[in-house]
Amino acid sequence: MFGLVRRVSLGAPGKADAERPLNDRIVHDDRQARRGVRVFFFAYFLYVGVFSPFFSLYLSEVGLSITQIGIVMSLPQVVRLGAPVFWGWLADRTGERVLLLRVSAAMAMLAALGLWPAGANFFVVVLLGLALFFAASAQMPIMEAIALDASGRDTGVYSRMRVWGSYGFLVAVLAMGPVLDLVGVASVPGWLALLLACVLASTWLQTPVAGQARERIVKPIFARLREPRVAAVFASMFLMICAHAALYAFFSLYLHEKGYSKSTIGVIWALGVVAEIAMFYLQRPLFQRFGAMSLVGACMALGVLRFALIGISEGSLGLIVLSQLLHALTFGTHHTAIQVLLQTWFDPGQQARAQALYATIGYGFGGTAGGLAASWLWVHVSPAAAFHGAAIMTLAGWLAWWIGRRSSPVRVA
Repeated sequence: MFGLVRRVSLGAPGKADAERPLNDRIVHDDRQARRGVRVFFFAYFLYVGVFSPFFSLYLSEVGLSITQIGIVMSLPQVVRLGAPVFWGWLADRTGERVLLLRVSAAMAMLAALGLWPAGANFFVVVLLGLALFFAASAQMPIMEAIALDASGRDTGVYSRMRVWGSYGFLVAVLAMGPVLDLVGVASVPGWLALLLACVLASTWLQTPVAGQARERIVKPIFARLREPRVAAVFASMFLMICAHAALYAFFSLYLHEKGYSKSTIGVIWALGVVAEIAMFYLQRPLFQRFGAMSLVGACMALGVLRFALIGISEGSLGLIVLSQLLHALTFGTHHTAIQVLLQTWFDPGQQARAQALYATIGYGFGGTAGGLAASWLWVHVSPAAAFHGAAIMTLAGWLAWWIGRRSSPVRVA
């Protein structure tokens, strides 16, 4: 387990610290670092849990057209095509991960606050949206790198930190609807700014981890990407997130068309998050028994089943519930396995850029391509076809994983 050290610029340790046994200081600092990571994840996903379901409603409330709302809501994916790579490079180049978290959180908070007076001015909303999403795109790649350092590559420790993001998202989704019923959807920018202020405040709980104060030599990472097993896993991850884009964009609409009420739809979404939370606590033995590379393949195979079940369900509650329970594996375990592989395959000084590539290739290119493909299938074939298409994408991702597995038969993580 990595311990923590203070930067030299902060001065020598105080007398009380100096007199404490070294192992006691390491354990104390490990716990402090993990506490800071948990608070950050909770605060950040509170923001995500308000933005994802309610920001489009705000845009409609202020008078933007459906076309304009579609453009604004596509901006996060467009920004993810390049912004995470920039932030990851800057974090590895400077070594100032926490400072960059603070700067980007402050930028995002100010942009969200600016949306309030912007109203229905589409041009201003787009500019502020670009600023907000550009700044927010720094948060997860940098924090994931910090979290992996703080976990000491222990999947159980990492999962128990990461699960606090699921808690935050669940709290926001369940609590914000009634709140907005009372105060109105027009208040959404204020809530986003408030929650981003909480994200900013949480950065003062972050502490540098030993090994995080690295030599500031930017080692190239593309040589690693040319290795067959690494390229294959990135391809499979791209296709897995492509498939999930259909879920995030159209699952609620699909359920609505099958006659589910909005409150029931919310409960079905919450069921997936609860399953994800449970898996974050329970998955450590799976990693110890099978390893991350094998689990990526298993999650891909179960992803094929999940999306096929939605496509054939015709709204059957039993099949829908089963598909949501599989979210524990197709997102929770898959995400953790990818994080383990990234830390295994990339050097410490490359971690922020590795996380940025994950965000860009997966959620930038993958999310955009998957959303467009699902939209075309929904309109030109059928709503069910969007999920059958997702199953086919996931199957292609499993094949990419299988090719990578054959190129590296030894368990790599």
